[in-house]
Amino acid sequence: MLRAFPPLLLFGACWAASGEGSARRPPVAGLPDGAASTRATPAPAASSIAGVADCDAGAPESQCQIVGKWRVIKVYNPGNKDQIEDDMGMVGSSFTVLGNSDASGAIRWDGPDNGQFDHSDVCTGPYLSPAATPRPDGARPTLAAALKAWGVPGDAGKARHLGCDEGHWGVPSDSSGKWFGLILPMGRRMAFEWFDKRMALAERIG
Repeated sequence: MLRAFPPLLLFGACWAASGEGSARRPPVAGLPDGAASTRATPAPAASSIAGVADCDAGAPESQCQIVGKWRVIKVYNPGNKDQIEDDMGMVGSSFTVLGNSDASGAIRWDGPDNGQFDHSDVCTGPYLSPAATPRPDGARPTLAAALKAWGVPGDAGKARHLGCDEGHWGVPSDSSGKWFGLILPMGRRMAFEWFDKRMALAERIG
């Protein structure tokens, strides 16, 4: 989270989203309420994602396509005169996504700690919104504009939202704090939504 911005989509010096720390997946159709909190494990499939084995990237809620170590390589801010200027020093920052096959599945910033992120923010038990479930967000046009400005091919319509069993990481996508900013996995690259209507492009480094 950004320390430098007033509360808005993903704040103040210490942002707290409504429902922070208790975001849960919505009930799964056909399952009793008590079973809705148990993550369904997709059947293993041959992975086309570099470095991720047994990844069914298209499975609902699958986070396997974003597992790995990432570094921010480009940014986009529609409010800037130079929309791709790295005015917040995000480029070069890295983060790690651990898969939920481990008890420690999480998303967390690695560094450098340049004052732009709250490194105590951790998304535990990350998952993605089902691809077939559109969610109102208003950020897809901005993501599409960012992809064009970066010269990166990608379909903003296929972006999904991040969910966390506990905690948060990124811009809240709804008033309940249940879903967080758009994420568009693209193999060795990933675009994601950040605070103040910004978008960032990350490259897989591990």
